[in-house]
Amino acid sequence: AALLGCGVMTGLGAVFNTAKVKSGDITVIVGCGGVGLAAVQGAKISEAEYVIAVDPLATKRKLAIDFGATHTLEPSEDLHEIIQDITGGYLADFAFVSTAAPSAISMSMELLARMGALVLVGMPEDGVKSEFDPGLLAAKNQRILGSKMGTSRPHLDIPAMVDLWRDGKLD
Repeated sequence: AALLGCGVMTGLGAVFNTAKVKSGDITVIVGCGGVGLAAVQGAKISEAEYVIAVDPLATKRKLAIDFGATHTLEPSEDLHEIIQDITGGYLADFAFVSTAAPSAISMSMELLARMGALVLVGMPEDGVKSEFDPGLLAAKNQRILGSKMGTSRPHLDIPAMVDLWRDGKLD
């Protein structure tokens, strides 16, 4: 139950409440700790066509597959090109940054499709800055969404997560 009130609520909430992922979407989750793995499960439950997990650790990439990722990648790879190869030429509708690593933010911006959204889930230290080209962001109709605790409403979301667990959809 404690996991539902923190990491699971944050990851699932980012997918369900902040991004509102729907069937057929292309999702990329950067960082496969507890919150990222919950986001992987949320994308799977939402029936995203692709659930691509990115993490430098092989053990975490293996867990991501166990939790429903369709593909896993290392961040050192040419992610932009590889994701397009996987998806038949498309980039992410949603890229979830569930790590506090500042470099993950700029890396994830490069993975977004036109009209895609970057969802900031991980909490870097106060004062961390990231740069982006606002003209390019506007030209591509992209968005940056903040997601503190998964934009959750605990009184509604925790019972819904319990139901997902009871139905065997949430590990």
